[in-house]
Amino acid sequence: MAVTPLLRFCGALACIVLLLTGMAQAQLPTASPPPAPEAEASLQSLLDVLKDDAARTALIEELEATISSTADTTVNEAEPDVAQAALARQIASVTASFAEDAFSTLSTVWRDIRGVRSLFSELSDERAARISQAWLPLVLTIISTVGALWLLTRFAAIWLRRQSSNAAGRGFRSTFISVVRNTVTDAVVLALAYLTGSLLAFLFFGTDGEIAIEQSLYLNAFLVAGVVRIVIRAFVLPDRPEQTISNFAAPVQRVIYRSSKTVTFLLVYGITAAVPIANAWVSFAAGRSIRIIAVTLAAVIALLAIRNVSRMITPIPASQRALAPTGSDGPDGMDAEGVVEAISDASIEAAASAWNRVWPWLAAAYVVSVYVISVTRPRMMAEVIGLATLKSVGVIVIITIAASLVRHAKAVRVPLPPALAAALPELQSRLNALAPLVTRLVGALMFAAAVGLFLDAWNIFDVGAWITSASGAAFLSRVVSALVILALVVALWVVVASWIDHQLNLELDGVNVTARSRTLLALFRNAFTIAIFIFGTMIALSELGIDIAPLLAGAGVIGLAIGFGSQKLVQDIITGVFIQLENAINEGDVVTVGGISGAVEKLTIRSVGLRSLDGIYHIVPFSSVDTVSNFMRKFSFHVEVVGIAYGASIPAAKDAMFEAFARLRQMEEHRPFILEDLEMHGVVALADSAVNLRARIKTLPGKQWGVGRAYTELVKEVFDEREIEIPFPHRQVVLTQQAPQT
Repeated sequence: MAVTPLLRFCGALACIVLLLTGMAQAQLPTASPPPAPEAEASLQSLLDVLKDDAARTALIEELEATISSTADTTVNEAEPDVAQAALARQIASVTASFAEDAFSTLSTVWRDIRGVRSLFSELSDERAARISQAWLPLVLTIISTVGALWLLTRFAAIWLRRQSSNAAGRGFRSTFISVVRNTVTDAVVLALAYLTGSLLAFLFFGTDGEIAIEQSLYLNAFLVAGVVRIVIRAFVLPDRPEQTISNFAAPVQRVIYRSSKTVTFLLVYGITAAVPIANAWVSFAAGRSIRIIAVTLAAVIALLAIRNVSRMITPIPASQRALAPTGSDGPDGMDAEGVVEAISDASIEAAASAWNRVWPWLAAAYVVSVYVISVTRPRMMAEVIGLATLKSVGVIVIITIAASLVRHAKAVRVPLPPALAAALPELQSRLNALAPLVTRLVGALMFAAAVGLFLDAWNIFDVGAWITSASGAAFLSRVVSALVILALVVALWVVVASWIDHQLNLELDGVNVTARSRTLLALFRNAFTIAIFIFGTMIALSELGIDIAPLLAGAGVIGLAIGFGSQKLVQDIITGVFIQLENAINEGDVVTVGGISGAVEKLTIRSVGLRSLDGIYHIVPFSSVDTVSNFMRKFSFHVEVVGIAYGASIPAAKDAMFEAFARLRQMEEHRPFILEDLEMHGVVALADSAVNLRARIKTLPGKQWGVGRAYTELVKEVFDEREIEIPFPHRQVVLTQQAPQT
């Protein structure tokens, strides 16, 4: 029994005794002595005063004034002293309680350790006979189970190495598969070893066809220790460190694995097997001694392991991290995604560094607390070490899995069937972009669940009662509703964007996508993306209980301010809307806007992106567009202007141009693009050195340039064959003879 409760009980008992004694003395009859003459005179004076009304009133007022002044002075003078005394008593009480508890703990430990001498004391004949009858079957059972476990573990290790050599990669999926495979294999090995030991104990090592209580205790401890070993091997595995859910190096895993095995052996075999056997064979004092020794050794080993592991674990500095830039749009060669990833990595590193400084103290405090409870209050072992520790192990499992998810979030990919990937080419990239975000969100939710389970395990906060309460249920309902809304928004965006990709995919059979459809679908995708994410975010915030009315009002004010301050932007948007309504420009068209000609590569509601013939990309805002010249509407013309010499025959030149057109129509690569016959315009100009003939070829939109180049080449070829001169600028020099000088 602890000293503090005993002292408190004795003090309370003494107070009760004194109180009862005082009450008894007050009730006993006592003989009063006769009053003295002086006392008689004083009593007579007091009686005279009480009989006089005026004197009695004056006496009462004087006594009240005296009592009031005395009470005020006493209280004012005593308040600081009382407060200081109370604080001092509290400090002294806490200090004394701590010292008494520490002394009680040390006394209990020393008493129980000294009790180990009873193991070597003289035993009774009955206990000696029981030991001589039970020790050999117990030893044989231990040898059979340990031997079977060792042999099966060796065979399983060979098979697991072969399986791990065939597997490649260190991603979350491969790690998860390896952990599951190792856990299932260890469970099968443990079950076979347990069954082997049980069958041998029942068939050969038992007594009268029954398993002795000592053998049953050992087999139960063997099974419990095996299960704990399986859990430990899921976290740390020195011979295959890459196949665990932890991220520790092989030396760290080796220290953790060995110390965990030793602590498990001491606690499980010591408390669940050795203590009951010692109680039955020797005495309860011997059982207490074994329990204290096992718990003490386990605590010392755990503290040493915490110190060693804390010294071996060091976070990787940020300067040594290899951060590969994903683009060159942002500073230092990183785009926006690379900057976000760098910030995320820095946050994770800072959190890991802070945790590495805190966790050794928390672990040591846990070990010391459990040790003190196991020594002073062993009946609380089942509640504290059993239930709370199991929940804490579950917390560690959840946190480790969450950390692994966050660590491998960048490498998470969503596999798609080849047919679906071909039909929706952008779906794979979208899902791969969303997968890391979803993975990190799942890791954050798992971490929050682990924190709640930890608080509930150690009775710091009753999570179950909070969840079932009105406020907790409402909060969880709001959070779940917001997450569901965001998930539906993302899913709807992926579906609509994938449908647009399907409509724009020109490689699919039976899909005829026009330039206008491609332009409108692209604009619709951008507008739909902005609208759905804005409205989805607003609805999610409303579900969380956030008043979105100020946000909407602020957005209206900001929009009004933008409307007044950015008139050019408003003009861009309005002009772009009318250009789209009039179908003046589509993606892929060749246009001239703002004095710039080129092919339209990108079209937004505010501007148009052109790629000119020299490869320069131009962005022209619609506010600067007065005229749109589109070369890609319904049909096109190639206008051919040919100059011939003044001495050449005009009909022969026209016939040669028709011959060139006939040859052009025989060319397979240009014939499908020619819509009508050659339209001859005849002589259009009499130039300085040539007679200009003009003809025109009607083609499909956008094909006039290729057809025109081929036709010009054929005209030159036919003119050369028929010796029709195509003049070119030349200069004639006339030399005159000068008269001789005299």
